[in-house]
Amino acid sequence: MSARIASGRLRVLGTGKCLPGSAISNNDLLTRISQNFGISTRRGKAIASLIGIDYRHHARDWQQRLEAPMPGERNPDLCSIALRQAFARASLAPTSLQYLIGHTTTPARLLPPNIAEVAMQLSHTAPYMELRQACTGFANALQIAFSLLNNVYAKPIGIVGSELGSVFLDPALLPNSPDQWVNLMQMGDGAGAIIVAPDVENNASFSKSATIECAFFGHLATSQSGFSLADGGSDFPSTVAGSQTAHFQHDFESVRSQGAALFHAGFEAAKQAGVNINDLSYILPHQANGHIGDWIAREYNLPPSLFYGNARQVGNLGSAAIWVALDTLRHSGHLQAGDKVLVLGAEASQYMYGGFVYTHA
Repeated sequence: MSARIASGRLRVLGTGKCLPGSAISNNDLLTRISQNFGISTRRGKAIASLIGIDYRHHARDWQQRLEAPMPGERNPDLCSIALRQAFARASLAPTSLQYLIGHTTTPARLLPPNIAEVAMQLSHTAPYMELRQACTGFANALQIAFSLLNNVYAKPIGIVGSELGSVFLDPALLPNSPDQWVNLMQMGDGAGAIIVAPDVENNASFSKSATIECAFFGHLATSQSGFSLADGGSDFPSTVAGSQTAHFQHDFESVRSQGAALFHAGFEAAKQAGVNINDLSYILPHQANGHIGDWIAREYNLPPSLFYGNARQVGNLGSAAIWVALDTLRHSGHLQAGDKVLVLGAEASQYMYGGFVYTHA
């Protein structure tokens, strides 16, 4: 087991996020499930108390069993809004990018890629690419960005992670599936974006920017998968238009047993990259649930106050989770110039991990 660690550092020019609609409380969500589909919500209430998520944003309103996203809240729409916010904060135009990178497991369509529509909405005419990856999509995107920005004259790169998992939640599956109840109470929709550039000390526009360094990505080299969306691929063509919607398959017992190994691998990779935990102001882990920080704190005998999270307010955002949480922390008022944040990503689709160190400015 080994991780790839990118050398050097990048400047963070701006970040942004987009969460669809208004926050939906546990009570509101379960009331809609009960009233609109005649399903007992006793199990949902019990699971909600265990995972520590109180609110989430969904791009659907739960009036029908099978629903498309509401107007203006499709996956590419959320990406475009998040990127526009990042551009505004960076005082840049979309035409300033040399590359646009998207990562999501829930694209609007299988083909063309989600990021192609995002590029069209932003009038971005430079190249783009898309990664089909969930909670560690940010880590692979950064590996690519570090390689593309190894020249001090390189133009900035935009990265956006997004998920619209709510449309893959089928109420008809709830009565006989604890896994689907976990998905319902855990998942949120949203997009998070970041604009990064080469580390140029003598550029007045960039020299006071925040930075990213020690970026790493790896996996546990196992054939086991704890989370998947098989329908819609060439192995299992989608049955959305039939009697059953494509849906996430979630072996949460496997995920729970492998979770510790993923974060252990992340800490080891950070150590190899030269990260000293005593230099950190915060640790930002993947926002799988509202208790993740407390759990890691107990596992590693660290103070709970060292961990930052927002899953309780927005749910598990999958591929968007890290960028949305980082943007929220950056603009929360908690950070001072020079504060360091260790980001730790963990993904159960094939047990991948990744992360980086963010230094605030």
